[in-house]
Amino acid sequence: MVLSRREIIGVLFLLGQLLNELSNLCLKLVIRQDRPNPRFGDGYGMPSSHSQFMGFFTVFVVLYLQCRITTNRVHKILVQLGAVGLSVPVIISRVYLGYHTLPQVCVGAITGIASGLFWFWFLENVVYPSGAVDVVLESSISKWLLLRDSRNIKDIALAEYNIYMLAKSNAKDRSTPNAKQE
Repeated sequence: MVLSRREIIGVLFLLGQLLNELSNLCLKLVIRQDRPNPRFGDGYGMPSSHSQFMGFFTVFVVLYLQCRITTNRVHKILVQLGAVGLSVPVIISRVYLGYHTLPQVCVGAITGIASGLFWFWFLENVVYPSGAVDVVLESSISKWLLLRDSRNIKDIALAEYNIYMLAKSNAKDRSTPNAKQE
């Protein structure tokens, strides 16, 4: 997503997820609770990194869509439900497959949810208001990478669709021979 969309929020989301993973590693080293079955994976089991990842991912996606994307409400709700729908089976599967105990996945999910809430709040209330994103986007490296911030486009999905339709129409016009030239 970061490479194809070139949105700064993708970079910030990735940074938040990496910090979330770092916090998971630190918690595992402090808590040092084994997995229920030592044959399944190396390392400690508390908290579940898969559950923590999914908690962060789901909360961030739901909040971002709710607060920043103004598109068809039904589309937004479907994507939000999809994010939740992806996370629940992942979390449940960790216990079902024997990689973690129920408390390990619960602590992981709660930690990920808390991290996602904090990271979203931090971006919205500290990073963006500070002007740091604008400074980064004005840098020569960001311009070279074509990074952008579409937060101020009222309905990004509709705007991008209209650009697509215009480009499609222009391509069709270029490929259709002009009757006057024959």
